Formats: sequence, C-alpha cells, structure tokens
Amino acid sequence: MLDINYISNRLTQLGFSTSVLKRYDETHRYYHTTEHLLDIVSQLSKLDSFDDELFLAAVYHDAIYNPQASDNEEKSANLFLEEAKSSALSKPQKDAIYQLIIDTKTHQASSDKSKLFVKADLNILNQPLSKLIEYEHQIFKEFQFVDYKVYQPKRIEVLKGLNSNGKLDALIEYVASRKPLIGVFCGSFNPFHKGHYNILTKAERIFDKVIISFGKNPDKPGRTWDIPNSIKNRQLTEYSGLITDFVESLGYDVVVVKGLRNSTDFQFEQNQYRYIQELMPKIKIINIFCDKEFEHISSSGIRTLEKFDKHKSYLLD
Repeated sequence: MLDINYISNRLTQLGFSTSVLKRYDETHRYYHTTEHLLDIVSQLSKLDSFDDELFLAAVYHDAIYNPQASDNEEKSANLFLEEAKSSALSKPQKDAIYQLIIDTKTHQASSDKSKLFVKADLNILNQPLSKLIEYEHQIFKEFQFVDYKVYQPKRIEVLKGLNSNGKLDALIEYVASRKPLIGVFCGSFNPFHKGHYNILTKAERIFDKVIISFGKNPDKPGRTWDIPNSIKNRQLTEYSGLITDFVESLGYDVVVVKGLRNSTDFQFEQNQYRYIQELMPKIKIINIFCDKEFEHISSSGIRTLEKFDKHKSYLLD
C-alpha cells in the first residue's frame, strides 16, 4: 500500500503545497482521515487510467470536512481551484478535477472517470462485516453531535440508500440493534476549561460517546462564557432542574460522568449521589479524577483571574 510520502512527493512534483494533507489529521475526523485518503489513492494507482486528475481529486475530495456542514464537497472543490492557480494544469484538467470532487456529494458519476473515482470512494461498502462495523463506529464518532434517537434512524436510511446489492443488510441490522455506551458529562461549565477537557477525554476512552450537558445551578451564576470550538463536534445539551429528570428525558440508557479534582469534590459528590439515588435508584454514575496538573483549576478561579487578565492559559481554544 502506498504511504503518505508518495502523496506528498507527488503533490510537490505537481506544484501543490503539502499543507492540504494536515487537514486529514483534524481531531473531529475518525473515518475521513489519512487512512481513507491512502486507501483511495492505493486503489486508483492500480488502474491503467490513473493520472494526475484522479490523484488530485483523491487528495482534495475530503480536504474540507465538517460533519455539521452540507457544503463540504463544494468547499473542497473550491479549495482545489484556489491552490491550483499556480500549477501547470490546464483549465479542462482543473474543471474535470472539480467535477470529480463534486460527484462525491451524491456518488452519482458524471463520466467514466467519475465512475472509477466514486467506486474507490465507496470501497468500504464492499468490505467484510468486521470492517463495516469498524467503519460504522468511525462514522458514529464523526456524527456524535447528533442525538442517538435521531442518528440511528437517519443512519439506517442512508445505509439503505447505499444498499443496492444487499451487501449492507448485516450492517443495517447491526445499526438497528446496537446500543452504544453513552456517557453524560454534566456541570455548570462556566467556563468549560482544560480541567473539564481532561475529564472528558478520559471518559471518551470508556464510552462510545459522551454528551456534554450544561446545567443551570441555582447556587451559581448563569453561563456567560462561550463554548470552546474544540468541543463543538460533541453533542451539547442544556438542562435546568434535577439531573435525574434530565437523564430520564433522554429516552435511552446513559451513565452520568462526574469530574473530581480532589477528595473534597469526592465527598461533595458522594453526598449528592445519595439524594440522586433516592430519586432515581437505577441511575448509573461514574466518577473520574482529573490529572494532577489540572486539580487546582476551577471555573470560579478562572472567573476571578479574568478580572486581572490572567485566565487565558486555563481555557480551551
């Protein structure tokens, strides 16, 4: 299989910057990654018709990927045109590459070359079930911002639309019956800081998905800080009132995640747990301690430091 150095060297030879490759390492990507890019280029390289057009279409087709947007293909194609301005490509070549990228939006081929490209892009759908399940988990992570009650039927609908030969029947059945392990990280998060993020990343190693829920605490000021960009790819919710009512309103099983900085936090949460348990005996709660370097960070401390402009190092981007 080809490696990233092959792609990088060929881009340079064609007069393109290799910076586009860094986009495939963005943290919100789980399937549309460098591995996916390498797979497509590797498939296309085995064709007698493999040329610069197919190569560049592969490199740029997922260059811009935001699962919350509906115009990724258009933006990726326009990025290609922008970065192709100083290349030696002819206008017909640029137009052809642009169209190849656009065709991946619907996977409806507009030419014979496009058929080859679309087939390579959808190669994952012809893999064994074990690989398809891995693919499903990756897509699930990319779309973790969607509530599972919405994601599951929409995902089944998409897979049925791609299931022309019946090869996805087992995957569709898997998605229909799957019950992912979902955590709910609750707090006032005013602001959501690096200590919270430390807890979140630990929880995400345990759960298939972690919902971040901003609760309104009557003993604390309302949320006045913006949500960091670095967590906007997760499912973000808000609630007021009792956490037990919120958990019940979700309509599916979850585990509540509570972050702890020290033994004082533990004692407080232990006392709160007794009340919660009486209100909802079947509730599941997991406590996660933050790493030592974050145990002194608190939202109230950051709000104090803000008055002296000394708070920024504790915040997320």
